[in-house]
Amino acid sequence: MPGEIVFVEHHSEVLKNNPLKDPCVRRFPVYLPPGYASSEKRYPVIFGLTGFTGSGEMYLNKKFLFQSWDQILDELIEEKGMQGVIYVMPDCLTYLGGSQYVNSSAVGDYEDYIVKELVPFIDSQFRTNGNRGCVGGSSGGIGSFSLAARYPDIFQAFANHCGDSGFEYVFLNLVPQFVQAMEKYDYKLENFVRRIPEIQPKDDQFMTTLMLTAMAACYSPNPNAKPLGFELPFDPYSGKLNMEIWQKWLKFDPVHMVEPYKENLQKLKFCFVDCGKQDQYNLYLGSRQLSEKLHEFGIKHVYEEYDSDHGLLRREQKKRSIPQVVAALSS
Repeated sequence: MPGEIVFVEHHSEVLKNNPLKDPCVRRFPVYLPPGYASSEKRYPVIFGLTGFTGSGEMYLNKKFLFQSWDQILDELIEEKGMQGVIYVMPDCLTYLGGSQYVNSSAVGDYEDYIVKELVPFIDSQFRTNGNRGCVGGSSGGIGSFSLAARYPDIFQAFANHCGDSGFEYVFLNLVPQFVQAMEKYDYKLENFVRRIPEIQPKDDQFMTTLMLTAMAACYSPNPNAKPLGFELPFDPYSGKLNMEIWQKWLKFDPVHMVEPYKENLQKLKFCFVDCGKQDQYNLYLGSRQLSEKLHEFGIKHVYEEYDSDHGLLRREQKKRSIPQVVAALSS
């Protein structure tokens, strides 16, 4: 018997009047395990966080040779013996492509949205047992790590698949391509931001420009920085690094978060980190450093690498991590 997908609609007070004018009413899918409707059992919850430019409904996409996420969960439960779980697929998409699941005066308070609104909302709508984890890849990976590190009493486990870390190897390598793209916009970032919906083609150069723009909005917001309310950590013409702003970014880098949040991380029931050795964004370097930091501070975790790129095997790796997260939350 398969599980069930239900769509819920949530009216957010936190996201009202957000600076990007993104919707405060979000509709997103929730997976309920087989037998949910016919029992009174309570279940652990996993928040499945999507990568950059993703939203929860993407999990339901069925493509050639790729299962949708409800099919994967059914397989894990019915064929692999995983215990039942409620799997929440929130929508944190923004005009700039993503929120990084943090609070930002330039984007909106998406950390509060999840922690202060969606967690109690899900508890009020479904039979949850109070145990929660976060699982995600790329931006969803860093989001999973960060939420668990900041709120260990709310999220007791995380799986971070190819999550952003080692920021100097991820983002600074993209600065030359960003600067080249800025020539089209007279080296004024506001010209790019204003034109995002109409720009074609939305190729690799566009995605690089969008990504660094979104990261700046999330990691270095500044209400006094006109007209956008955030600052780049480098000059859009010369690429010269502004160390003061760059240090703001590094506070969000998991490699730099382990030490200040070590006591929180030590409380967690389960921690999982992995990455592809061919990752296009060099995230295997940050992932290795993150694992080393976790070891340094005595934080038990699973670390794995696989011979693939940023996204090719991430779905298969989640099939490995999710049963372990569920087992930890059910113990």
